[in-house]
Parts: sequence; structure tokens; C-alpha cells
Amino acid sequence: MASSNRNLYIAATVSCLTAGLFGYSVGFVGGEIVLPSFLSHFGLNQLPEHQLASARSLAVSAWIFGALIGVPTVDIGRLINGMGVGAGTLVSPIYISEISPASERGMLMSGYQVFVQAGALIGFWIAFIAQAVLADESSLQWQLPVSLQLLVGAMLLIGTLIIPESPRYLAEQGHHQAMEVSLGWLRRQEPGDPALEAEVLEIEAAAKLNEKLKQGSVIKDMARPDVRRRLHVGIGLMVAQNMAGLNALNYYSPVIFMTAGFTSVSSSLFLTGIFGVVKLVSSLAFMFKFCNVKGNRFWLELGSGICAASMLVLAYCVHAAPPADATASITAVGIISVLMVYLFSFSFGVSLGPLSWNVCAEIFPLHINSTCCAITTCTQWAFQIVIAAITPPLLANIGWVTYLIYAGFCIVSLVWVYFVVPETRGVGVGKPMDELFGAAISDEEEAILEVSETTALLVHDRRRRSSLAAYT
Repeated sequence: MASSNRNLYIAATVSCLTAGLFGYSVGFVGGEIVLPSFLSHFGLNQLPEHQLASARSLAVSAWIFGALIGVPTVDIGRLINGMGVGAGTLVSPIYISEISPASERGMLMSGYQVFVQAGALIGFWIAFIAQAVLADESSLQWQLPVSLQLLVGAMLLIGTLIIPESPRYLAEQGHHQAMEVSLGWLRRQEPGDPALEAEVLEIEAAAKLNEKLKQGSVIKDMARPDVRRRLHVGIGLMVAQNMAGLNALNYYSPVIFMTAGFTSVSSSLFLTGIFGVVKLVSSLAFMFKFCNVKGNRFWLELGSGICAASMLVLAYCVHAAPPADATASITAVGIISVLMVYLFSFSFGVSLGPLSWNVCAEIFPLHINSTCCAITTCTQWAFQIVIAAITPPLLANIGWVTYLIYAGFCIVSLVWVYFVVPETRGVGVGKPMDELFGAAISDEEEAILEVSETTALLVHDRRRRSSLAAYT
């Protein structure tokens, strides 16, 4: 990395630790709820199948409900953990976008998704290792995956004591000297540096515009037709992202692999670990390649279509698989089931996965950006609760038909994207994005915008930001 960006990357990495916590919490719980020691410790191994499904649903959804609040014994811990993670999923992307120059913003925002998938990958494999190495009678088998969250949390706590406050936030609070110090640390530039002074002027101009626009009514602003359309797009993408079914695979992949014929705990956890690898590879592929090849709509439509086809094939394979039997040999339909899970996860990882967050990050007006993004983020967590709550009962009661339901949602997503979601790749935030959604800008607001954009050109030779640029 360039030496001038060292502090910027440090600050972004610390902020992305919340994504690591998010991913790890998603990753390890799927393996946790099938570990023999976990089932035995909490008396779940004595429950009938339908009650066990409900208990698994509660263990997962308690964490998600906590995350929603953040934007009985294990469930309380998951609730508290979820509150912290939920707050991080809103605050961290905003912080990363506010500290990043335009030239680095896309990569660093993509890095947030990479941390999510890396954390999930670690969570998947920790559950597998705990099951393979530790005895089923040992409580340490299920306690180890849970306790490792403390390590990442401690790193995040220490890191936040080192990194500075966002320069844009400081400017909006009127702390201009502190803002310049913070920006100087992030850019590794000394006071008086022409580039630093130019960026200070840019941030101050943006803060002035934001203050001007905040004088109006937030409710009135959000009632504007263009903002309502943006909310429709943002909320719809978050709903589509969840109802496609990936989070059902995230939380219950070991259970799903068991229903596909891989009935031993070790084999299902191993396949779940590979599932995590596929998701990480897809996020890296999107970050470094796919996002620059085609527009957002192309990937959203293609990804939704492939996800639908994968779920349809998965439904058929699970339906055609022989009854679960620990002594049965692995069948062709079982192998195809696993491949469909992997194909689904890769397709999702280059479409609805990152783009739902990225589009929401760029389409809203600056002065109500946090409010609108809080709405879309809460939508994300609310529908995660829905998916976590309904998946175990669906699998227990209707089995393979569950995948048909998710395939139907993927088809709906494809049609909805085609008719509703505009192309935002290559459209700049601010005035160009306002024009895309049909917003009207007053002469005074446009004058302030022109000052800000002119100053920005002196600093960065700013190119119009793609869908990966966020929260500016």
C-alpha cells in the first residue's frame, strides 16, 4: 500500500472489525446449533424435531433482534451481542465513507463486505474444528466458538481508542481545528499542505450545505417523491436480499446439508466451511473484478436469475434424495445439492449481497442520508428475523418445498429489479443522483454544490463515483 494511505487503511480496518464480528456471528451459529455438546448442555437433544426447530430458530433470531435494536441463557447473550453488531453495521460503513477520498472509497467499502465473509468463514471452520478436536461431552466444544468473539471485540475496542473521529462529523459539529487534525492524520499530511487545505475547504463546503438542508423538516424531505422512490429502491433491495434465501443458508447450512443426505455432524460442518470459502471468493471477485465489468442492474438481474435456478434444482435434489440415514452412502443428488448451495452463494455474492448495501449507500441526499440508511438497515435486520424464524419450521414441516418458496422470491426479485431499480453505476452522488431520481434543487443549494464540487476537483481530480462509492 502507498505509505500516504497507511493511517487511512488502519482506520478503515478497525472499522471493518464490526463487519468481522457480524460475519463471525452469522458463521459460527449454524455449526453451534448442531454441536452435540451444545444440544446436550441445553437439553435440546431430548426435544422432538419440531420443538428442536423452534429452539434453533430462537437461538438465531434472538441475535438478529438484538441487531435490529442496535441500528433463555444463550439467547440473552446473543441479544446483547446482536445490539452491538447491529449498531456497527450502520455506523462503520458511514465512518469508512466519510474518511475515504473518492479514489479509495470504492475499494474500502468493498473491503467491508470482504470482512463480513472472512468473519463468516472463520466462524464456520471454528465450529468444525471444535467438533473434530474436542469431545462431544465437553462443554468447551460449544463454548470455544462463542468465546472467540471476545478477541475481535477487544481488538475493536482498542482500535477505536486509536483512530480519529470522522473529519466530516467534526466539521458538522463546528470543530474545524479538530477536523483538520483528524484529516491530517488520515492523509499523513502536515498543516499547510495545499492538498490538505483544499480538502478541508471541500469538507467545510459540504458541511455548510448539509447544515442548510437540515434546517428543513426531515419528515417533509422524506415525503418528497424522489426520496420516496429512493426508499422504495433501498427497502426493496434489502427485502430481496433476505427473501432470496442466502441467510437461510448462512444460519442453517449444516442442517440443510444434513437434509441433503450428509447426515454426520462432521461432514455437514466441513461442507459449511467450504460454503464460507465460496462466499469469501465471491466477495473478493466482486471487489476486484465484477463491479468494473457490467452495471448494477446486470448483476442484480443475473444474480437473481441464477439464484432462482439454483434453488429450484436444490428443491428437486432434496426431494429426490433417499430418507436420512447415517449409514447411507453419498448420492448424486446429494452432491448436486451441495453444488447448488455453492452456486447460489457465489451468484448472490456478486449481486444482491454487496449491491443491496452499496446502492443504499449512494442514492440518498446527504442531509437525510443517515436517517434513510437507518431505515434500510433496520429493514435488513427485520427481514433477517423473519428468515431466521421461519426457516427451521419450514424445513421441519414442508422440507424441500422450502427451497421452492425461496426460488419464487428470487424470481420476484428479478422482475422487480427490471422494472424498478435504475442504473446507478457511474452516477455521481449529489446533483447527478438527484437528477436520476427526478429531484428538484434550489438555486441556492445548487450554488453551494458547485462550490463543493469545484473544490473537490482541485483535490482529487474527482471522477464520478460508481456504485461502490458510498455515504459521501
